[in-house]
Amino acid sequence: MLIWKGAQQAVTGTYWDISTGDRISIKDQETLPGDYSKTYIKASSAVVLLFGPVVGLSFAIFLPFIGIAMAVSFVGKKIVSAGKTAAQRVGNSAVKNIFFAWKPLQAYLAGRQKGNKRAA
Repeated sequence: MLIWKGAQQAVTGTYWDISTGDRISIKDQETLPGDYSKTYIKASSAVVLLFGPVVGLSFAIFLPFIGIAMAVSFVGKKIVSAGKTAAQRVGNSAVKNIFFAWKPLQAYLAGRQKGNKRAA
């Protein structure tokens, strides 16, 4: 049996906690620490050390594909978001024309004039 759960009676050997990477050595038949949600792998230290480069190699091989998938996902979400925004603007009958009061050739350094000024 390769995979063991917490609070399970375990035989003599070395157990590795998957979530934290802690090593637990059991000399006699003992109970593994933690509750049933904790997962352990029974393997010797040599097997774990040999398995490390394999995991690193697979990470190095698949990293470009992971990056491409993340970029495609990001662009897809932006396109869908822009489409939803455009559909909301078109569907809103109250907003037919967009009007800006800003005129690009005017400076407004002294502030804008507000309505008619009353003579005092």
